[in-house]
Amino acid sequence: MDISTTSTEYSEQNFTNLINAGIVNVNKAEVVKKCDTIANAKQFLDSTFPLATGSHKDVRSYVVYYQQLLMFFADGTHTGLKDSGQFVALNGHKSEPEAILLRNNGTHVELSFDRCGETGNKDQAHIEDIRIEGHEYWISLLNIEHKRDIKRSQEATLFTAKDGEDYLLKG
Repeated sequence: MDISTTSTEYSEQNFTNLINAGIVNVNKAEVVKKCDTIANAKQFLDSTFPLATGSHKDVRSYVVYYQQLLMFFADGTHTGLKDSGQFVALNGHKSEPEAILLRNNGTHVELSFDRCGETGNKDQAHIEDIRIEGHEYWISLLNIEHKRDIKRSQEATLFTAKDGEDYLLKG
């Protein structure tokens, strides 16, 4: 058993003990856990796909304007990616994309949006999931408990590249 496994098991046991003792409200703990997951995922975005100004945690909407990805904040200001070349494709309409595909060092990251989704309805930018491309699968940063079907991830997904051409992402 490695240290990370021991630490995780210890944390889970402590959490269970606190629940049993009535110290932790399970419903509130789940909300905090989900908020922490979203915050950590947005920190990942800030470090891997930094904005020219501001932070992904403050973004209210993601919009594609011509061939640029723009992020809008609550006060109406907007910004782009520090490296605009990291935005490669989208699914859906430019003004309200269903998904945005970013790339860093050859690895794709997909941001999917759903206002009514389990996660999207709690996030101010309506991000439902952030997934990182793996060798034969996608890794979800927000829906960790949902296992991705490897067969499905091997299917190609068609996006629209920022220049309007088809962008085929092989699983």
